[in-house]
Amino acid sequence: MSEGYTLVELSRPKYAALCLTHNCNLRCTYCYSGHKLDRSMTPETAMLAIDFLHDPSGGSCTITFFGGEPLLEIDLIKDLVSYSRSRYKDRVKFRMSTNGTLLDRSVLEYLRMNDVYFVLSLDGSKQQHDRCRRFAGGSGTYEKIACHFERVLQLNPYTMAVSVIVPETAEYLASGVRDLFAKGFRYVVQTLDYSAPWRKSDVKVLKRQYESLAAFYHDSLRTGRKIYYSPFDERIKTRAQKRYGRGDLCDLAHTQIAIAPSGRIYPCVQFVGLDEILDQAYSIGSVHDGFDNARRRCFVDENYADKEACAGCALEGRCATYCGCVNWRATGSLRTIPPIICEHERMLMPIVDRLASKLWKESNPLFKHKFYERSFPVSSYLDDCMLTREA
Repeated sequence: MSEGYTLVELSRPKYAALCLTHNCNLRCTYCYSGHKLDRSMTPETAMLAIDFLHDPSGGSCTITFFGGEPLLEIDLIKDLVSYSRSRYKDRVKFRMSTNGTLLDRSVLEYLRMNDVYFVLSLDGSKQQHDRCRRFAGGSGTYEKIACHFERVLQLNPYTMAVSVIVPETAEYLASGVRDLFAKGFRYVVQTLDYSAPWRKSDVKVLKRQYESLAAFYHDSLRTGRKIYYSPFDERIKTRAQKRYGRGDLCDLAHTQIAIAPSGRIYPCVQFVGLDEILDQAYSIGSVHDGFDNARRRCFVDENYADKEACAGCALEGRCATYCGCVNWRATGSLRTIPPIICEHERMLMPIVDRLASKLWKESNPLFKHKFYERSFPVSSYLDDCMLTREA
C-alpha cells in the first residue's frame, strides 16, 4: 500500500449495475461477459437487490439495468420499477445500457413514462458498427437500431451513444463519430478496447483520426453547435477545471458495484463474467448476506493505491482513461496499467491541448461557457428547452 494513501471509510454504493441476465441476442467481438447463458435474475432476488441498495437515510441510488441485454427481461424491469416506486418513491433512480435492437414504440414509451433513461451501444456508422456488433447468426445490427434513432432522440435529445474502438475499426473512428452527430446525437462516449492487440501502426491511425475530429470539433463550437465527445471533453476539463483524484474515474467496490443474476455482488460489471466458480473469487458479498467488507476493502484499497507506472508522469491527474477494471481485464492486476493506455494518452493529450488553446485564443463563447462556467449544464438545458418551445 502506498504511503501517500489514507484509508477511506467505506460508504453506501451510489451506483449499481443490476445484471438482469447472462443472455444476449448479440455476439459482439469485444464482449467481456463470456458465453451467453439463458440464466436470469429471479424477481425475488431482484427485489431483494432493490431493498439492499436503497438508502434508508433518504439518499438516492442509481441502478443501471445491465446484462447481457437487459431488454430480454423487459417484464422484470417493469416489475422492479413498479416495486421500487411503490416502496421508495424516487429515491431509487433507474438507467439502462442497451444494444437497442429490442426497442420498439411501446418499450420506448414505457421508458419515457417511467423516467428510465438509457445509453445506446452504437459504434458509429453502419460499416463500422456492423464490423463488431452482430446478431448471434452473424448479421449486422445497425439497421435494426437506426430505424429508432429519430424516435429515441425525440423522447430524449440527450441520449448517449457509447462506442468502442478496436484496431480493425480505428480507420473509421472520425467518420463514425461525425456520422453519429449527423444523425442527431449530441453526446458520444467513446473508448478503446484496451485488451485488444494494439500495435504502434494502429496508434498512428488513431492519431490521424483524432486530428481530423479536432478540426470537426473546432468548427462545431465555432458555429455554436453544442456537442460532447468524451475523448476531448473529459481531457479539456482537467485543463480548464481540476485534475482527477482517486475514485473520480473508477470507484469499483466502493460507490460503484455490480450485482449478478445470482445476487452476488462484484466490484464492477467486468468482474461478473458467468458468475461461476472462478468469477466468484472476486465476489464482495451478496444481496442475501450483505457485504464481505474485508474483501471489499481489499479491492478499494488496491484501486486507490498509487500506481508505480504513473509516478512522475506529467499527465498524472489528467489521464482520462484510468480504470482499475480495465487494468484488471487487460493485465490481471488493478494496479498494472496496460501500455496502450499510456501510449494513447501521450498521443491524444497534445491534440486536445492544441484544440483547447485555439478555442481559448479565439475567445470562443461556447467553449468558455462550457468549460469555465459552473452553471453551464443548467443554462444550456434551459436554452434547449426554449428553442424546443419556439420550434
